Amino acid sequence: MPVLHRLSTLTSQLLVDREALLRTLHWPVLVWESVPALPTSVARTERLTQTGRRPQARSMEPLVFEVRPRPRDSGTEVTVGRSPECDIVLSEPTVSRMHARFRREPHTGMWSVTDLESHNGTFQGGVLIVPGRSAPLFQRDSLRLGGVELVFLQACAFEHYVRTSGLRSPARLTRGG
Repeated sequence: MPVLHRLSTLTSQLLVDREALLRTLHWPVLVWESVPALPTSVARTERLTQTGRRPQARSMEPLVFEVRPRPRDSGTEVTVGRSPECDIVLSEPTVSRMHARFRREPHTGMWSVTDLESHNGTFQGGVLIVPGRSAPLFQRDSLRLGGVELVFLQACAFEHYVRTSGLRSPARLTRGG
């Protein structure tokens, strides 16, 4: 299973102990900001509320995937797609079974993304990546795999992203004394 976090949890951890979070999280990460609402088939099977209406399907909070291979692999490549064989699984119909590959260059430490001839394409900053060609990734990059919008973040860009995203921690943290 890929390591998955809720953005609100990481935001809280960042506020409590920034250094510990930066040490324990495997970098870089992918943030899926607009996780879709429950499928309508799921919403139809829910019970009616007290007012007699079905509950509204709400989008979930942003999710954060650590970009790293599964424990079975020791390589530097991370696959993303709908297939359970991928390191990061995005269960969305617009994402191909094997959609893209992230790779860390061992000599420079630079990351890149390669479209694996997906049906709906991989976009970086709104520009289509040519299938089979790698595109370098920077500290913060906007990606779209099919219809899924993601943000690629290195550790140095994560804190800035959290502080400017407008997401506030759901719990107020205080230290006892």
